[in-house]
Amino acid sequence: MVQQPTQEVIRPRPRGPYVHRDTRYVSEYLAYAFPDAPKFFNVRLGPAPLEIREKYPNLDVERWARVWAKIADAIVITPGALVVVEGELRRPIVAIGELVVYRQLIPQTVSLARWWQMPIRTILLTPIPDPALEPVLKTLQIEPVYYSPPWAEDYMRQVGRL
Repeated sequence: MVQQPTQEVIRPRPRGPYVHRDTRYVSEYLAYAFPDAPKFFNVRLGPAPLEIREKYPNLDVERWARVWAKIADAIVITPGALVVVEGELRRPIVAIGELVVYRQLIPQTVSLARWWQMPIRTILLTPIPDPALEPVLKTLQIEPVYYSPPWAEDYMRQVGRL
């Protein structure tokens, strides 16, 4: 008689508490790079979809539109430009598309109206250069900034990126 192998249940390793590493990462860099410039963090960009406003006039559209919210990690106002910063420790390729969309939404964001006429710079903040992304960033006019504080390097080692 052939004995069936026992199936061991493999459970994922429990995760620790979520840590807002990207927020820390971006805020530390901005404190260093733009110490005196006005900064806004986690900025919602663009209006709620017009279709929703028209179809449901009695709905609190701003509240319900959070599903589609586009939120930039940071906006910095410098003397020469409005700077959109997106920090990405692990997957910088994800932030590229976000920055392209955010650039288009700036002139539709009422809270930023007083700066609409300024040139817009976009910065991808990441700890490790990715040579494959460099030509894409250049074409899309996204500035790569490589910032690697010791705690971020430790984190990158933990997740296997260093």
